[in-house]
Amino acid sequence: MNVIFIETDQLAAKWLGCYGNMAAHTPNLDRLAATGIRFDNCFANNPVCMPSRATTITGRSCQHHGVLYNGWELPGDSATFPKILQKNGVQTFGVGKFHLECHARGAFPDVMKYGFDRAENTEDTRAGEWLEWVREKHPDCYEAALSTCWPMEELREYGPEKIDLVEQIIAVSKENNYTQNPMTSPNNATGLAFTTCIPEKACQTTWITGRAIDFIDERDKSKPFFLKVSYVAPHDLYDPPARFLDLIDPDAIPAPLPGEGLLDMFMSLPFVRHKQYSADDWKFVRRHYFASIAFIDEQIGRLMEHLESSGLRENTAIIFSSDHGDMMGDHGFPAKGAWHYDGCIRIPLIINLPEQAEPHIETQAVSNLDMFQTVTGLFGIEHDVPVEGCDLTSDAWKKRPDAALVETYGSYGSTDPGLRARTVANGQFRYTCFGNGREMLYDLKNDPGECINLIDTADYQVELSKLRKMMLDLIATQYIPMPDRNRLPGAGH
Repeated sequence: MNVIFIETDQLAAKWLGCYGNMAAHTPNLDRLAATGIRFDNCFANNPVCMPSRATTITGRSCQHHGVLYNGWELPGDSATFPKILQKNGVQTFGVGKFHLECHARGAFPDVMKYGFDRAENTEDTRAGEWLEWVREKHPDCYEAALSTCWPMEELREYGPEKIDLVEQIIAVSKENNYTQNPMTSPNNATGLAFTTCIPEKACQTTWITGRAIDFIDERDKSKPFFLKVSYVAPHDLYDPPARFLDLIDPDAIPAPLPGEGLLDMFMSLPFVRHKQYSADDWKFVRRHYFASIAFIDEQIGRLMEHLESSGLRENTAIIFSSDHGDMMGDHGFPAKGAWHYDGCIRIPLIINLPEQAEPHIETQAVSNLDMFQTVTGLFGIEHDVPVEGCDLTSDAWKKRPDAALVETYGSYGSTDPGLRARTVANGQFRYTCFGNGREMLYDLKNDPGECINLIDTADYQVELSKLRKMMLDLIATQYIPMPDRNRLPGAGH
């Protein structure tokens, strides 16, 4: 058995065709779902980038792996499932976005310390290995690629030569009138969405897929392999190649869901500046977001075709998921944060197994805490690392309570204790409480859009009591003492 784990950044389950989005163009993912296991209620344990990715790779919640916020890094001696695979003779490869270290650490982070035999990295900032590949392989596209890099201060001493890449980014953008980087010159009302100036052959998404295929071809064929393929898209900025916009019917794009009852809690945060967006603004942004997803879907099709032509599909399991969702204007919110609505916390999870007996849909709640055990289980590896999840290809997980715990420790960009949030969710109810005492309760069967807060409704007080108890039970289970905060035996602190 080989395992390929495909991860996207900032993709909610609700935005894929196989999860009901009529405006989506995702034929390859829809096919994987139709021939595999689609989990309809998979939740991000912490729906913010770095905490979520740390949870996925360690199988532990934030209090144990220590990454509570973006900007808190996962220690290199943490027990991760790629390290377990390495120890048991599995080749481990990774390409794309890892985001286990801060972007500010530089454009060439060391991600192999998390358990990868080979790894090539590209992040939101775009400088680094992808950019250098463009410089070498597609020099005609280099200035366009450079213009999309984030001009962060850390890039003033870029690479071995310590060049000032920031000045180059700004100069190239001005000289060529590139307006695709809103950090230098936004070109539309939202500043979030536009078509990329980079030819498709040199796009970041194309590079990630190509390098994944190279790793497969260059592997030691006598050993099984694990490959993480981690796309930066559809994270904002939403910048697909222009042709993918034609695949998205603007008339099929759903309008953002109403209900802005919590916005007053978050309006002081700079990231919630989008409240003034019009319906047309959100349709514009959503079309580009859906087009970015369509681009990824086409590249996943390219990867699947290579597995088929290489004779690997019959013994390679495919897992597809994301780190968290994107609100896309629902309830007045952009992107991700402590807004524990469906668009932020519910993520896709598709597991497609070779020679699977019966494709089906699972509705019981699961989370990215389960990835550690699922991947090691697919390889038949037993270990003694303390984790909180279960192997989703076994039957044991179905004996758990039908609920998942979601936590954030402040909003995106804020550590205000009042904005901390905990949620207990499944396919029927969602209950959320904030650090300032505010609560939300939604009956998802009768109100799938989460527009009617039932927290003070008399008919739901019994159910509310059950959910509060369920939350306490899940917290208590999560806080079972674990040795040494899940560090590798003999490792330093």
